[in-house]
Amino acid sequence: MTSDGKKILQDAHDILEARGWCQGSMTSSDGKVCLEGAIRTACGLGVTEADFDYSDLYDNLDHRAAWETLCEAVREETGDRDAVPYLWNDAPERTVEDVKLVLKRAIHGG
Repeated sequence: MTSDGKKILQDAHDILEARGWCQGSMTSSDGKVCLEGAIRTACGLGVTEADFDYSDLYDNLDHRAAWETLCEAVREETGDRDAVPYLWNDAPERTVEDVKLVLKRAIHGG
């Protein structure tokens, strides 16, 4: 992954720290973000339901690298090759600490 891709993941971690974490939507009314919302914010992309479009994550190589690295970290965490970050984030048993940990693993490669 490029250094810019790692920066996106680190920025997403910092955004979660600063704004707080939510489940069930990319952003809450009080500004918290889910895992995907943090990534999209770090990429400079929108986080409303109207903004929900994966093509914008794939239009930029650094955005794509960060997203794919995050997907792989979630899949390693779950052991499920089909796991996706937004469903993993929204699982009832998920905690903000789980989310931060998977981001750290994605940033540091394991």
